[in-house]
Amino acid sequence: MTPIVVIVGTLDTKGQEIEFLRNELSQHKCQVIVVDVGTLHPPTCLADILRNEVALAAGTSIEALYNKRDRRVAIESMILGASAIVRRLHQNGRLSGILSVGGGTGTHIGMGVMRSLPLGVPKLMVSTVASRDMSSLIGTKDITIMHSVVDILGLNPISRKILSNASAAMAGMVFDSRKIDSEKPIVGLTSFGFITEGAMRVKNKLEQKGFEVAPFHANGTGGMAMEDLIEQGVINAVVDFALHEFADSLYGGYCGDIGPTRLETAGRMGLPQVIVPGGLDCIVMEFDSKETMPVHLRDRPVFWYDFRSGVRTNREDMINLAEIISGKLNRSLGPTKLVIPMRGFSEADAEGAPLYDQDADQLFVTEIKARLDSKVDVIEVQAHINDEQFAETVVSTLDAMLR
Repeated sequence: MTPIVVIVGTLDTKGQEIEFLRNELSQHKCQVIVVDVGTLHPPTCLADILRNEVALAAGTSIEALYNKRDRRVAIESMILGASAIVRRLHQNGRLSGILSVGGGTGTHIGMGVMRSLPLGVPKLMVSTVASRDMSSLIGTKDITIMHSVVDILGLNPISRKILSNASAAMAGMVFDSRKIDSEKPIVGLTSFGFITEGAMRVKNKLEQKGFEVAPFHANGTGGMAMEDLIEQGVINAVVDFALHEFADSLYGGYCGDIGPTRLETAGRMGLPQVIVPGGLDCIVMEFDSKETMPVHLRDRPVFWYDFRSGVRTNREDMINLAEIISGKLNRSLGPTKLVIPMRGFSEADAEGAPLYDQDADQLFVTEIKARLDSKVDVIEVQAHINDEQFAETVVSTLDAMLR
């Protein structure tokens, strides 16, 4: 079957480059569908899906957008319409990969459309602004970015080579027909630096039990990426071993950039989940000395790490975290168990470590148990989160739930 590459671009300003990409992909034996998301001037090459079709898919028209004279509204409308179109193409088996080329605006549009497609669909953005922080444009998706190096203002020997490379890369991706698939159940597992040892124990024991493990770095984006893949139906069960993102989110910490659906998707979809309060003992922030430490936190114990350091969560934080987490778990529609390591939530919280505070940890346990519905079982383990005994309890708990 001939793979189909969808090219999304503003044909009023990038028509020459998009026509070049179309010809290159055709030479690689790919079928091409060009989607025009331009709104200002007439297109300079032919589109397979016209800009007015894109606008109509967003519930408006090109004439209305042009007359409104609001660039922001026009851009967001074209993202909305093009996203609806590419999702439909994908659902109908007419999209094997997506490619876009652009400057600042074109990158915003192209990657905005790419984010609407599921993980595993090849996504390639050729951008003049690739050297900037792209985290908000990438989100949780598997988008590949190629720096155009030169500005995208017509073809020249340098841009031809860059675009030729992009076409070859996309062709290579779409001709690989492998899917995300496994004969074994796939378990999503969160982790972060201070509990890596425990997470590795859990991963190894899950694999010994016959599960596939998809690990996610609980750094804000990682936790939300797991939520997306649960929604996509890729993940069959969850061990949320690192809730650290919630502690960071209280203070805008290093890993705190999570959305409102964090810790909710598995429960909403009824998947078995084992929840562990890994990392709730600390707020990780970027500072490496008392002088660079946030003033309002300077009275707290610190776990010095690298360019980041962990600050101890206090009693008020623990009450807040218990309230937030219990509220999410109480909405779960599937089997949910909270497994608590009673001798420390991270390496920074072990006995003798800088953030060791059994009273604060016990307050979290007391508060969350008081708030959780009876349908959520709480298992207290007299072990540290990185101990062998704790990993064994976590894995045997999930194994029993699944079997």
